[in-house]
Amino acid sequence: MDREKTKRRWYGPDRFDNDEPFRRMIYEAVGPESRVLDAGAGAGDLFAYDLKGRVAEMIGVDLDPRVETNPRLDRSILADLTEIPLEDDSVDVAFSRYVLEHVAEPARFLGEMARILKPGGRFLFLTPNKWHYVSLAARLTPHAFHGWYNKKRGREDDDTFPTTYLLNSRSDVKRRFRAAGFECEKLVMRECCPNYLILSMPTFLAGVAYERIVNATELCAGLRVNILGAFQKAA
Repeated sequence: MDREKTKRRWYGPDRFDNDEPFRRMIYEAVGPESRVLDAGAGAGDLFAYDLKGRVAEMIGVDLDPRVETNPRLDRSILADLTEIPLEDDSVDVAFSRYVLEHVAEPARFLGEMARILKPGGRFLFLTPNKWHYVSLAARLTPHAFHGWYNKKRGREDDDTFPTTYLLNSRSDVKRRFRAAGFECEKLVMRECCPNYLILSMPTFLAGVAYERIVNATELCAGLRVNILGAFQKAA
């Protein structure tokens, strides 16, 4: 089965995945004078954005040494996301793509985001919903299985990390961000192309049916795969 051709047959650009809506959120939040932080930047090969040279400074932080060769950054910092060597109130916009599900200490992580962001600064994120079938399966299986399954999907071992799902429901996000001093601007649930079920046509079509059902009504919003959020540090 030609996976890319199959996905494009059933999905247009906006429904193919959630990266494009997330990119738009980021682009709308930044400007030429913005100092921007990619929290969990990694190697820069899994999420394409074009901010370097268009903002005042594009900074990336990660514990993965590959961040030091990330071509999308003006400055790379090898550090834990709970101890970032940046000044207080020094960043205009911070964002994380598929990072929150790996955070083991939510209070420390969000406290650090609040520390480095300027008053009124924004934190944007894209993360899985822990009540979606993919996340439920991940929570019920060992990490070794995650690596095996992702390899069958064509993903390298270096890009499979342990998950915690402590910041991965609407209620958890609202509660923990509010406790860290953030105000909710936007919280959107989105189901997209069932990429985890692309191993065979029957499983893929089952995922397509699920996507059509949960996107058809807001009553099913809590069962959609991803959470896109925009929170503002209180001024």
